[in-house]
Amino acid sequence: MTELRGTGPARVATATTEPDYPPLPKHLFQATQAEADALVAETVDDERFRPLPDLPPASNAVRIIVGCWYVSGTIGLPRGWVRSIMVACRAAGASHPNAKCLRWYRSKVADSPSYFMGMRGVPRELLQQIEQDVEV
Repeated sequence: MTELRGTGPARVATATTEPDYPPLPKHLFQATQAEADALVAETVDDERFRPLPDLPPASNAVRIIVGCWYVSGTIGLPRGWVRSIMVACRAAGASHPNAKCLRWYRSKVADSPSYFMGMRGVPRELLQQIEQDVEV
């Protein structure tokens, strides 16, 4: 993200430290949002799943999705999980993908966890467990 400083012809573009985040989903799921928030909060308390500012958005997303599976035992996350993950990443100063991409990552983790085996920062042993459909 850039910010213009100065006035008139002396205006200079300077880089700010905050990433340029995609917009949060507009719809809130009142019945399940608290459940989604609690699940993501419990997940990011574990260092293995915490979003990191130096990781790419995809890595942060998959880390948290795998962590939610580890905590809840299911890849079927409560409605509102997309917003919860975005807010958790922003709180950590980490970048995250847009809502559509987050949903795609969850679907891909469910269908083909081995797709993410080479991704930096993602717990491979848990991806193998998801692949084998092993209970935690």
